[in-house]
Amino acid sequence: MTTSAHARGPQATDWIPRATLVLHSRDGRTEMLRPDHLAERLPESRERFRRSSGGDRSVCLVPDARQPFARFLTELLAALAMPHPVALPDTARPTSPVAELAAHGIRARTLGTDAGHEPPPAAPVALPEGALLLRTGGTSGRTRFAVNTSMRRGLVRDSRLSLARAVGLRDGVLALLAGPVGHAAHLSMLLDAANHEAEVHLYESPEPARVLPDIRRHGIQWLAATPLHLRVMMRQTEDGRGTGELRKLVHMSAACGEPLKRFWHAALGPENVYEVFGSSEGIGTTIARGDEWERRPGTVGRGFYTSVAVLDPAGRPVPAGEPGDVFFAYGAAARPLHIGRGDHVRWTAGGLVGIGDRGFLDEDGFLHLETRPQLRITVGGTTVVATDVEDALLGFPWVEDAAAAGIANQVTGQRVIGFVVLTADAPDTWAAELAAGLRRDLPAAAVPRKVFAVGAVPRAPSGKVDRAALATMANAHTRTAHTHNAPTQKEPR
Repeated sequence: MTTSAHARGPQATDWIPRATLVLHSRDGRTEMLRPDHLAERLPESRERFRRSSGGDRSVCLVPDARQPFARFLTELLAALAMPHPVALPDTARPTSPVAELAAHGIRARTLGTDAGHEPPPAAPVALPEGALLLRTGGTSGRTRFAVNTSMRRGLVRDSRLSLARAVGLRDGVLALLAGPVGHAAHLSMLLDAANHEAEVHLYESPEPARVLPDIRRHGIQWLAATPLHLRVMMRQTEDGRGTGELRKLVHMSAACGEPLKRFWHAALGPENVYEVFGSSEGIGTTIARGDEWERRPGTVGRGFYTSVAVLDPAGRPVPAGEPGDVFFAYGAAARPLHIGRGDHVRWTAGGLVGIGDRGFLDEDGFLHLETRPQLRITVGGTTVVATDVEDALLGFPWVEDAAAAGIANQVTGQRVIGFVVLTADAPDTWAAELAAGLRRDLPAAAVPRKVFAVGAVPRAPSGKVDRAALATMANAHTRTAHTHNAPTQKEPR
């Protein structure tokens, strides 16, 4: 079925969250924003935005991520309920995107700056009503802004119809959103959660090692997290202290390896674990409950208030089980979904839209995705999936983080190399033990030719491996290794 959300009008400018927001700042402070506090602060911020924009609804509002977390979040919530377009700054690198937007023809304002000081825009670009601009594509090296027009409609949607409700959130629950509010999946879940009479904990600077201790300390019952958080938490449960009051778990933002997923199914019960798949563009979402996944390993679920289609290059539906291009029923007219670096989107006459994902639908309509191109490494004609190698590396107890990349090879086309972040108690023989274990666990083509110990794996704020940065790091390390012909060694963390 198709959601009616696209037919809704502009956001209600008097919207106030029903949830109490508990903010955990980067400096260790905790601040509570109750609905009565927000009822005072949000109208003030909206009035400041109105004055700043001169009443021009085409001006794009940009909350200032350089401010203290509570003020930034208040500005963000205020702006999202206004009729203006809104651009979300990169909270990991809090510099205003005003100049970048101007280069793309968008006039934008950040509160606290004087009108006229922003750079003049290039040829003006008209944004659709309710547009939210979100950075996307960082992991592939094609950074741009996604134009999302569906997320802000959630502010005035009945909470009983929300995505958060569908994945187990209820009034009265203590919830934790472990990911960054600047990422589409986590911001969308925050806006849904804000319409519940719940206590919602948020991080200014998400640190995976904090999540399980905070779950235990605050009695968290419902968690939305990334696979990176879940892997760190899994290691932490080895202390035998369990997961406290945690009852429901939602993972999103990146693919979750099968061993990790099965661990959490066993810990909480598969019926209490959900996977959410979507995109920054907001064209559609799928949900897979853990018990559904157990019957169909690998699925990302069925459409949530939308239908999913898999089509051939001519735009015709393919039979169940056959691969093709994934499309969602969008329910709105075709329009650009990106600003910057081109718009590689396919629309059909029937109102379907696809952004390049491939997969298949099974007999029951559950979607299964193919591996994205940036994760594929072709070794002598054999396709190796980088995440499979990473899962194998992470199976060693003294490997804290890991990534795998492909490098050019004259004989096989590509070869696999690995990067690991080692724990302090890693054995001196780690390289030999890794090599032996990987030869046992992986096909020959997937065994890394070399594994480098590094201080950190490059990751985007969402927790995904930054594949573009990883490729640069891989080339640099292999050049150094060839130049010096030195054995692999630990780097300082």
